[in-house]
Amino acid sequence: MSKLKCPAALVTLADISSFAVEYALETTSVGDVPLQMKKYEIPTNANPYVLPWTMRGILEEDFVKTELHTEVIELLKQFDDWKPATKVLKDVKYRLEAVRSKL
Repeated sequence: MSKLKCPAALVTLADISSFAVEYALETTSVGDVPLQMKKYEIPTNANPYVLPWTMRGILEEDFVKTELHTEVIELLKQFDDWKPATKVLKDVKYRLEAVRSKL
């Protein structure tokens, strides 16, 4: 695991993450700290490579290859039959075409 960039840091990022999760799950009271929630805003300049990269990663998982082979074949069949009507959906199909060609 990568170390923090600060030269004085003696803990790894995994240590910090583990501590944060442990604290969140084991703490029963935090006093008068107000809860702050922010709505996630989808970026308008979304990276077009995220979707194909994510799908490639999912389809390359050993579990998916071995246990979900039938489902993947059905997904590919449905993808082949899919006729997107809007420009946005046509762009999605175009981006995913590269993933399909690798299977």
